[in-house]
This record gives sequence, C-alpha cells and structure tokens, in this order.
Amino acid sequence: MLVVVLILCSCVFLQATPEVPEHGAFKHSESHYKDGIHNPVFDQEALLGSHNVDDLAELPNDVRIKRLRNLAKSHDSNNNDIIELDELKEWILQSFRMLDREEAMEKLQEEDENGDKKVTFAEILGKRHGYGEEDLPLLENYERGDEDVDVLELINDDKKRFLAADLDKDGALSQEEYVAYFQPYDFPHMFQVEMERSMHDIDKDADGFISMEEFIGENVDDETRISEMTNFEELDKDKDGKLTPDELRPWALPDNEDVAKEEAEHLLNMCDLDRDGKLSIEEIVNKEEEFIGSSATDYGRTLHFVRDEL
Repeated sequence: MLVVVLILCSCVFLQATPEVPEHGAFKHSESHYKDGIHNPVFDQEALLGSHNVDDLAELPNDVRIKRLRNLAKSHDSNNNDIIELDELKEWILQSFRMLDREEAMEKLQEEDENGDKKVTFAEILGKRHGYGEEDLPLLENYERGDEDVDVLELINDDKKRFLAADLDKDGALSQEEYVAYFQPYDFPHMFQVEMERSMHDIDKDADGFISMEEFIGENVDDETRISEMTNFEELDKDKDGKLTPDELRPWALPDNEDVAKEEAEHLLNMCDLDRDGKLSIEEIVNKEEEFIGSSATDYGRTLHFVRDEL
C-alpha cells in the first residue's frame, strides 16, 4: 500500500491520533499541514481511511504482503498494475469519505439514546447542549447579554443544519443523513446553511461582507495574524478589502477534490523514485520488507479486514 512507500521515503516514524473536532464539521484541509509543516499522519489517514492505527507486526509475512498487494490492487481501476495520479486522487477521496463516516458514526452512537440507529433533534439537544425541547421557549426569553444567548444561537445553528440534513423530513437522521449533518462539506444540499452560519459567525457588523479584521478575529498572536492576512488577501479576488459570501466560500467550504489532488501530488513527489509519475503495484509491495524492518509498522486497521482474495 502507498502508505508503506510514503513512510519509508519520508523516514518519519510516528504513531499518533489527530485531534478530532468536538462538534464535527471537520475540514480535511485543516489537518493537511500542522504548524505550517506537512503532516505525515495526514498521509497515512488519506490512504487508510481511518484515524485508528494498529501495529500489524504480529501478522505472518506472507499474509501481510498478500493483503497489502490486494489493498493496493483494489485501487487500480484500469487493472494495469499501476497506481496513476487520478487513481491515487480517487483513493484519497474514498478515504476522506471513510474518515468522515468513521467520525460521524462514533458521534451518532453517543447521541443515539434509544439505539435505533437514528438521531432526533431532541437527542442532539440533550446530549450536545444539555437541554430538553421544553427548555427552548425559556431560552428564547433571555435578554441580549445573558450568557445563555450564545447557547441558543448554537442550538439554532444545529437545528438549521439538522433540518437541511433530514432529506426525508421524518424528524430523525438516518446514518447517511447524519454523516451530512456532522460533516457537511461534501454534501451540496448542506452548503447554503453552512455559508449562512459562517457569515453569521464572522460578519460581526452584519453588513453582508467580511472585513480583514473580522476574518482575522480577536486575540490572535502575530504569527496567526500574518497567516490570516495572507489567507484573506488570497480570497479577496477583486482586492476591495472585503470578502463577499462567494469569495469566502472556498474557505468556509473547502473542496475535497483540491485537497485530494494536492495530497496525491505530494505522495508521488515523495515516493516516485524513478520519476515516471506513477507507482507500480510491485514497487509498492517490494518496499514492504524494508518498511517492516523499521519501527514504523503502522499500516492501520485496514489490512486486518482486507480479503486475501479479491
């Protein structure tokens, strides 16, 4: 599998689990770089499709190699024993979807109080905010400045997202609907409500535009300020010193296609030793023995479940 080549080439031997946002809405672009440096753990997850990493050294060599070959081969869509850039990009996109679903299903289990594999807004309200639906009229009567007003705004945001995700309008989110609710960035029917939320959160003077100071935010250090100023200037296409909702959209709703393409190019640049712009199945498998000799034996859970025959 490509993660074998990646870790061997980069000589990074890490065992780590990235931080997961408490309330979902996880952007893959946010974990691509850590402190301005390419995050090697992101490479593993982008190919494995899981945040969970296990040591597979206990597997017999022949079993491990066979599973590794089959896993790589499963992403060879044109069956030519080559992983090309487009195939690698699709592999990464598939992994992103698996990562999103993994996170969403973990949260769904927490919030699904009656165990019916669905989540109602009442269950979300209780688990996430500590209120019952009967409490909402009381919260709505609070005056501006009361501490619970912010809670009410969060609840209203969650309600709008819930209603957008509930496609069949049955008052409960199925597993697939919950993935869209929890990770809305890959679901076009969620885009409008997410843009409305982003504009409401950032547009403090409610003029319909985002100024640089609004974009940067308050109480940030100098390094963050410089970084956010650069981001703002890149988003401000017409250079008028403010962001329209359309200009803000690439930041608020990052495109997984762009992140996957960048990651695929990074992996090829790191591991394509003969510089032919692709990786052969045999090239990937032949690196396995050298890799196992190192301390980095983290292929992840995927190989535990790969079939021995495809």
